[in-house]
Amino acid sequence: MKYIIYCRKSTDTDDKQVQSLDSQETELSRLAEAHGLEVVQILRESMSAKSEGRPVFKKALEMITKGKADGIMCWKLDRLARNMIDGGKVMDMLGKGVIKEIRTFEATHLPTDNVLMLAVHFGMADQFVRDLRSNVKRGNRAKLEHGGWPSRAPLGYLNDKATKTVQICPVQAKYVVRAFELYSTGSYGLAEIAEILYDEGLRTKSGKKIYRNQIQRLLDSPFSVGLMPSNGKYYEGNHTPLISKALYDKVQNVMHSKSRPRTQKHFFPLRGFLSCETCGCTLTASLKKGHQYYYCTNGKGGCEEHKSYLREQALYGIIGEILGNLKLSDRKIELMYKAAQERVGADTYAEQALATLKNHLGTLQARESRLLDAFLAEQITKELYDEKSREIFNDKVSTKKQLNELELKQPKFTLEPVKKIFEQASASQKEFLEGDDAKKRKVVEELLWNLSLKNKKVASIKYKSPFHILAKVPKNADFSLWCPQ
Repeated sequence: MKYIIYCRKSTDTDDKQVQSLDSQETELSRLAEAHGLEVVQILRESMSAKSEGRPVFKKALEMITKGKADGIMCWKLDRLARNMIDGGKVMDMLGKGVIKEIRTFEATHLPTDNVLMLAVHFGMADQFVRDLRSNVKRGNRAKLEHGGWPSRAPLGYLNDKATKTVQICPVQAKYVVRAFELYSTGSYGLAEIAEILYDEGLRTKSGKKIYRNQIQRLLDSPFSVGLMPSNGKYYEGNHTPLISKALYDKVQNVMHSKSRPRTQKHFFPLRGFLSCETCGCTLTASLKKGHQYYYCTNGKGGCEEHKSYLREQALYGIIGEILGNLKLSDRKIELMYKAAQERVGADTYAEQALATLKNHLGTLQARESRLLDAFLAEQITKELYDEKSREIFNDKVSTKKQLNELELKQPKFTLEPVKKIFEQASASQKEFLEGDDAKKRKVVEELLWNLSLKNKKVASIKYKSPFHILAKVPKNADFSLWCPQ
């Protein structure tokens, strides 16, 4: 009699999958050798048996039907089937004698055996899957109702294994915000946004590009505003939103609007951003003889400015000059930073509380290390190790949470981000003049609300907050007076 060894395992981790399949194959091969059984082929499958449609399982049955093998060897019957459709096929083939034997480590099943026992085995496996699915759904629903996310965190977030919560991903979050901001303008298609984000550094965990369909799902999902979609319902999440509801609604309007602008063949970085001071219409752009020209659309009629074309290089020079108004020397930025440090330095209570928590965290880590050493040296039992390890872990989670909350309440916590804003403003002129078209657009969008032109000159500028304050700082301001002598 000829046998097929069928090994199957379904798990979330590839290395565990391989390890389990290897173990099944080794043990079943030993069993065949011990009983002198002829094995014609070993089949391995990494797929769940809760539903029908497994290709390797189908191949095994086809080989037996064609007479290439007579029996099947498997670890347990639930390796063959965990649903009644596949289980029914196996029982039918065994009952008709097509499968002459099914051999597991627990028992041998023959065509002459009572099929009821097989039905019980497959029925129990099927019911286990049904119960598991029901329990998982119930657990997921309960977690959603309490504001938790039961699945893998979407783009812009990550799963915190310690707290079982979803936290903002410090690497991806800015790209999510950027995607919403770009699309809300109506000037960018999904593929364009994917390209821009890739050029700016966005990658998947495996280092690959994010494609347009992923951008589509990102923009369509309300997760980034704090809502969790599941089975047609929306739950309020405990996670921190990345964008405002107003921005999300604007993106949805653009996405579902029939009048949404089509993707442009040529990208004009400043189109839709500039306006005409005379009539208030938006400036558009066109490509002529290899050069970009910006001009008034004259949408209201009667505006003479639409006859005046401003070449891209001249416009870039104008904007570069505007961004130069935000430039501060490194020395001035450092002086302001030191002055702010001096002003918040009197908060010694918060400093002492932080130091106490950090010392306690260090003590816990040392205790954890000593506990592990004692366990490895067999000085304590595994039960005691597990108990004390859990206590230390819970204490660490609580301490880290207190640290984060205290740091967020500290004035000093905001100093570094503020310093980065000054540095960003100071670097904007260089980044704009030396950057590509996408970079130029990004710089302008981050620092300016609008720029109106008249007679090819700047008529008015509206800076975004807090950059409007920097624009008013006198060039000869003496920041050294801010610091105590």
